[in-house]
Amino acid sequence: MSPVDKSAASAGFTLLELLLALTLTGLLCLVAYSSLNISFKAMRHGEAAAEQMQELRVGETILRRSLSSAVRGSLKNSLYFVGDAKEMQFFTPVPLESYNLGGFYHWRVLAGQGELDQGVLAVEQTKNVNWYRDPAGVEVRQILVGQLTSLRFAYGQGDQEVATWDAKNAGALPDWVRVYLTPKGKDPLVLFIPIHVAAYHHGTSAQ
Repeated sequence: MSPVDKSAASAGFTLLELLLALTLTGLLCLVAYSSLNISFKAMRHGEAAAEQMQELRVGETILRRSLSSAVRGSLKNSLYFVGDAKEMQFFTPVPLESYNLGGFYHWRVLAGQGELDQGVLAVEQTKNVNWYRDPAGVEVRQILVGQLTSLRFAYGQGDQEVATWDAKNAGALPDWVRVYLTPKGKDPLVLFIPIHVAAYHHGTSAQ
């Protein structure tokens, strides 16, 4: 072989060197892809957690406003507040929609089922007068908090907590409501919501 031929041969890559280079390049690409994929998953997880906490804060605010403003009733000044571990029904002047103002509304707050059989905190609302005409009617239905693994309500007067409440039998609205809930992947939470009107009507007989 001439000196020119030897120089040309040494200037190129052997098949083994080419395979090694391709293998290393593939490994580097795999490592880079895995790192990016982990980063994207962490980002999506963080965004989902932030959205879940935001939904919880908004749902808690709506529930606090409506419950803390619960009223005795609007027709014949009758006592009305019925609740058990899975749902509660009451009247409130606070509507779900900010544009729908004036009057009283019948609220049904309940533990429901959402997509994929996940627990949700849901609300059904109708105008007070319409509810008296059609107790099963619903004008607005909304999920306040989704992705719950557990949810229950409890009611109290003073320091005593009970699982059910009927204002007509108790002679008053409860002093407060506790909402026990566990968001998916989170620690259990307890929301304590005082009912401001209750303190003014203890001992009042039902009409």
